[in-house]
Amino acid sequence: MKAETATTTLAALLMTAGSVHTQADSGSEATHVALPLIEIAAEAETQGRTIPIEQVQRNLASDMADLFKGDTSVSVGGGARNAQRLYLRGIEGGNLNITIDGARQGRSLHQHRGGIGGIDPSLLKQAEIITGPSAERGAGALGGAIRFETVDAQDLLDPGRRSGATLKAGYASADRSEQGGATLYGLISDQLGLLAHLSAINREDYRIGGGDEAPNTAGQDRNYFVKASLLDLQGHSLRLSAERNTNSGRYLWGSTGSDFGYPPEGAVPQYQVAARESFTLDHRYQQGNPLIDWRLNLYSNDNSLEATTFDTSVANEVTSEELGLSLRNISRFRLGPTEHHLTLGGDYYSEDGSSLSSSGGSNDFTSSNLGLFVQERMDIHWLSLSFGVRFDDYSADYGLDTLEGDALSPNASAELRLPGGFTAFAGYGEAVRGSGIIPISWLPLATEIRADDAEESTQREAGLRYRADGLLRPGDHFTAELTLFNTELDQVIQRVGGGGPPHKFGLIIDNTPGLTSEGFEVRASWSWEQFQTRLSFTSVDTTDRDGNPAGVIRRLGASSGDRLVWDNRWSPREGLTLGYTLTAVADLDEVPAGEPERPGYRLHDIQAEWRPRDMQNLTLSLAVHNLFDERYADQASLISTSTGVVEEPGRDIRLAMSYRF
Repeated sequence: MKAETATTTLAALLMTAGSVHTQADSGSEATHVALPLIEIAAEAETQGRTIPIEQVQRNLASDMADLFKGDTSVSVGGGARNAQRLYLRGIEGGNLNITIDGARQGRSLHQHRGGIGGIDPSLLKQAEIITGPSAERGAGALGGAIRFETVDAQDLLDPGRRSGATLKAGYASADRSEQGGATLYGLISDQLGLLAHLSAINREDYRIGGGDEAPNTAGQDRNYFVKASLLDLQGHSLRLSAERNTNSGRYLWGSTGSDFGYPPEGAVPQYQVAARESFTLDHRYQQGNPLIDWRLNLYSNDNSLEATTFDTSVANEVTSEELGLSLRNISRFRLGPTEHHLTLGGDYYSEDGSSLSSSGGSNDFTSSNLGLFVQERMDIHWLSLSFGVRFDDYSADYGLDTLEGDALSPNASAELRLPGGFTAFAGYGEAVRGSGIIPISWLPLATEIRADDAEESTQREAGLRYRADGLLRPGDHFTAELTLFNTELDQVIQRVGGGGPPHKFGLIIDNTPGLTSEGFEVRASWSWEQFQTRLSFTSVDTTDRDGNPAGVIRRLGASSGDRLVWDNRWSPREGLTLGYTLTAVADLDEVPAGEPERPGYRLHDIQAEWRPRDMQNLTLSLAVHNLFDERYADQASLISTSTGVVEEPGRDIRLAMSYRF
């Protein structure tokens, strides 16, 4: 959708936001809204924006889809927990560099599973989205990066306390889920803290708007997490963590009804277990010397997917074992009238993938990437310049052939501070990846490898920011931002032929032209005393390289109608917080030939959080998602021509209670 059309759509969404559409009056499906908008990150080194963790907690988020559903630049389709896929500005999450405490998350294990790993949102201290060009985003960041950072024991302790515990219990009506968790934390010494956390969720098949159920969406989530944090010891900070996250349930292994459409009649699901085990080390050092600001990350990240009752020659156990490290140092200094932030660093990972079948066969694949980068940021009065370059040496084993090579990826950006609180910015960057997006379980089926080049991307951004204090009332704060963006993926490593049941023709893997994602975003925030309101709007066109609508393509990209989120928070008195969130999504009428148009929707969410005055350690929370029980499907969900598209949950009343000792 072109810019002028999107602007008209924004106005239309605002005008119609107050109306409630049900399946009966609109004949359309709807989507679910509730969460945070995004703020500009404080650190100049990242050029990112952070999701307000307060809003994540206020909405009683329980999975990755909940965490992102209030951000208009991110869409999560799929419906069921096992089928969810994330898209940033139309680019699928497999084309991003996503890390948890520095541990890079691997590529998709299986074709018919979602690409989002699990994490307990209550563990998060920060979730950051990085879209601006930079050499520091990590390996394979074709469309950007997302960084999650977990809490330390020191973050949870009240002032003057050396130990504590939090118990949580919750219930959600849409999937009749029962949730519980316990967190213990304390100080062993003045600098050393320990944290242990476990949580569990048991879900039934969830109810969609209008009362029907989505089959094969029940499951169980388990999360076990321990972390030691030695902070501010003579300039050193050391964090060690270990985590195991699992999701299990009865899902279809492949084809219709697995990650797209409803199951066909007679389909038999298999019991599947997806697990992630991560071990991380984070060391930072800074003490007085402006030339040394050091950060080292070491990690091991293992993922597995097993269908325990599946019995064919196709792989029923897929694993990925990755080891990696990253190291960077920021030197800060002045040269005449200029201030400099010079970042030097490197990163490396090695991933071993294995695909096992019930017949006893095993197929192993490896990929690795060595990256070296330099990024210079220079401030001179009203102008900031940033420029850098990244070198990647990559290798990917596709069984029949190995893709090897190296490439340089430059970037440059600038910010111009204008009078009256305005800032103009623009940037350009490139990225490469050699490991491709073919799921590990599919690699044994390859009969021909034609991919000769690494995947490439180019990104462009430009926009205008505005900040003001006392704009409408004394003591208020206002920010606004307009960003125009364009991302092009090229030489994408994809399946171009073969396949089909029962995969007897094998697969042909080749470079393809990729796709283009372009559009604009508008973000605004105003706060005064105990009230805060945020508005976000994203318009993005995802097209193939010939300019045709791309639709939804597994592991590559997805189209979506213009999206608007308006979130409000008010604390009328101490201990009480109230919230309201509107999500409005326009119809998606630019679709590939032969595919149906995707209807838009409007969703209303409310939240309340109360800490009784006489029991300050007790928190009672209520969140109602999809208040008017809209029936809808996320436009990023895959659609089947025979069985349709899986809708998202209907009205979901969530209750939670937590107590801090």
